[in-house]
Amino acid sequence: MDNVSSENNEYNSSPSFISWAGVAGARRYANRTQCATFLTELLKRGYGFTEASLNDWLGSRSPSAAAYYDAIVEENGFKRIHDPRDARAADIIAIRYPAGESSTGHVAILRRAPRAKLPVSPLVAGTFQFEVSIVDSTSTHHGSSDSRYASSGRGASGAGYGTMRLYTNTSDTIVGHTWSTAAVTAYYPAAVRQVVIGRLVFEDDDRGRGSDDDDSDDRW
Repeated sequence: MDNVSSENNEYNSSPSFISWAGVAGARRYANRTQCATFLTELLKRGYGFTEASLNDWLGSRSPSAAAYYDAIVEENGFKRIHDPRDARAADIIAIRYPAGESSTGHVAILRRAPRAKLPVSPLVAGTFQFEVSIVDSTSTHHGSSDSRYASSGRGASGAGYGTMRLYTNTSDTIVGHTWSTAAVTAYYPAAVRQVVIGRLVFEDDDRGRGSDDDDSDDRW
């Protein structure tokens, strides 16, 4: 994120890829992903997952946002984090959209633990708010503090840093979210767009490359 230039950073697919200068013959940092493929490409690079092992795990060589959401809910390769205060850097936030929308949902990676904040608009009675710093690939920036935001008010697409907001109830359950921390952003209750946080937990062999390590779980 700190090296890719805007001209080499694209929210798109067909094919999706991320390249690091000096790795596998690449001469430049570049990104062409959407939200789910961004996460998938990072899993491949960071942990050695292959298309075959992803297909065995999530039923697709290129899992959708909904597939990651379902895996977290089912705790299939993930530990579900119910209380945002228990989340930490590198956990995954997954949002599932209703059927009929143009996308199945959204996924992002936490840059740090969510931070409780004073409630600001949009206000929802009986809730608490958390500021969530994330990295993702999106066509719509997360407000004016987003790394993709331009001075003209338009943001470049692709991978970048942004901030979202989570709402919890008195039982510390996530009940909604906003796309940014701006007062004018829309609030989406969990009944409309469901939100979960997951921490990746897997055995070495699950990635398709094997290991001679002991049988303890690897974690982010």
